[in-house]
Amino acid sequence: MTLARSLALALLVACTALVVLLVACGSSKSGGHPGTDAASDAATVDGGGDSGSGTTGVGVVTFSELTDAQGTFFAGFSESVPMLAANCTAVDAGPCVTTSCTKVAPSDAGAGDAAAKSAPSAGTLTLTGGVFGSKGSAVAPDNGGTYLYASPATIFAPGDTLGVSASGGAIPAFPEQTVVATPTIVLTAPTAAAGGKMTIPTAQPLVVSWTGGQTGARTVFVATALFTTGGAASTTCTWDASPGTGTVPSAALKPLAAANAETSGVTWYQSADNQFTVGSVAVTMSARVTQGSLATFQ
Repeated sequence: MTLARSLALALLVACTALVVLLVACGSSKSGGHPGTDAASDAATVDGGGDSGSGTTGVGVVTFSELTDAQGTFFAGFSESVPMLAANCTAVDAGPCVTTSCTKVAPSDAGAGDAAAKSAPSAGTLTLTGGVFGSKGSAVAPDNGGTYLYASPATIFAPGDTLGVSASGGAIPAFPEQTVVATPTIVLTAPTAAAGGKMTIPTAQPLVVSWTGGQTGARTVFVATALFTTGGAASTTCTWDASPGTGTVPSAALKPLAAANAETSGVTWYQSADNQFTVGSVAVTMSARVTQGSLATFQ
């Protein structure tokens, strides 16, 4: 990967992270260090809490990396299902959810900010597999109650079994849970032009195709746009990975095509998940290799 390509993809990941911040503002979702993974998990984990199953909260445990660099582990838990921020609207379009947010007004950094509650902790997490080895590495929660481990290099390879266990806190202790990292998919449509940037029409549905889909896994496709007004829009689509194709409805793309778009692009990945319950919290654990491209939505 060239330096220019690496910088472009890093910028795209940062853009997607900003969308998550806009969506999460004012909600009960765990804060801290959201990234591409947090964005897609928040949009694709179905429902979270379920009174029928006895769960009322949600959790995300994610191992992620780019194709040849930037390995990250992120985890966060919430004892209640996040609510959409007041400055955001969401539209459900079949396999896709589009979230549009206006600019968040600066806070006064007063008593309200000081009283902001951190996310509930699960104590110390122990990570195994990949660079963490069989003995594992311990990760403590940050001041916001979330967990982050970051490396400039990759932290796992396809086929690696990755594990996490918790010593317990407000979120109960849990024994090691594992997930197997899936192979990297190859996107065959849409494709980028010679300059490395995609042009995506929004007046008609977008057919997304890929090779390397694994039975039982999901393919996630995220399209994001940041606007000069300070707002943002993001569309997250999820399909079964094995068929190798999915369609993004036109209605899910149009909010990204504003004339004042400042930075926009798409990311995609394949993931096989492990879903488990800790107390009243439904947790989704996943591992994925994220790829991306800058894009123009017309």
